[in-house]
Amino acid sequence: MISDLVKKTSDYVRLKLLNEHTGHDWCHVERVWKTAKMLQETEGGNLELLELATLLHDLGDYKKYNFSEKKGGLALSAMMDVLEIEEEKQRKIIRIISEAEYKGGDTKVPSTIEGKILQDADNLDALGAIGVARTFATGGFIKRMMHDPKRKVRHKLCKEDFQLRKQEGTSLNYFYEKVLKLPSVMNTKKARVIAEKRVEFVKLFIDNFLLECKGEK
Repeated sequence: MISDLVKKTSDYVRLKLLNEHTGHDWCHVERVWKTAKMLQETEGGNLELLELATLLHDLGDYKKYNFSEKKGGLALSAMMDVLEIEEEKQRKIIRIISEAEYKGGDTKVPSTIEGKILQDADNLDALGAIGVARTFATGGFIKRMMHDPKRKVRHKLCKEDFQLRKQEGTSLNYFYEKVLKLPSVMNTKKARVIAEKRVEFVKLFIDNFLLECKGEK
């Protein structure tokens, strides 16, 4: 049974993401929330804190605030004030969300079990059929090319590359630059098992995509 604060937060987030169409919508948050709770059953940690961080993890997304992490953080804090989340809990939530964020080669293993679970749950949603769909939805939103054989895969990307230079790549290359690497960075055993299964779908999709581009299928 969820706490009153978690219920209040989920209702709030659902309304905030009502018209979101980049793949970071309410359905994404809800999937990550369910996955995080499933992982928590095995891994432990503070369930309410994990649920709050999971529900709020995309509301302060820098991409929504002119790529400013500072503005995103301030917006998230303001929203937590509206939800009447106590200050100490806010600090913990911000830490969990910040440490769980994917930052290319600068991604770190979170220092808390809640952060590790959130990172795994969020990354799992970038894999499989939904992960493929979200990659192209986001690509269209940020005006990134779907595919260009002349644009080479960027194998080493830092935090700034992922934050500010996504448009310089292609959506297909994004699978090589991030998605296919995700199984190896999972923190929990259960997440790794799920990731290995989902990544096979992504590989199959890429193979078929390239064959169709060549007119061979």
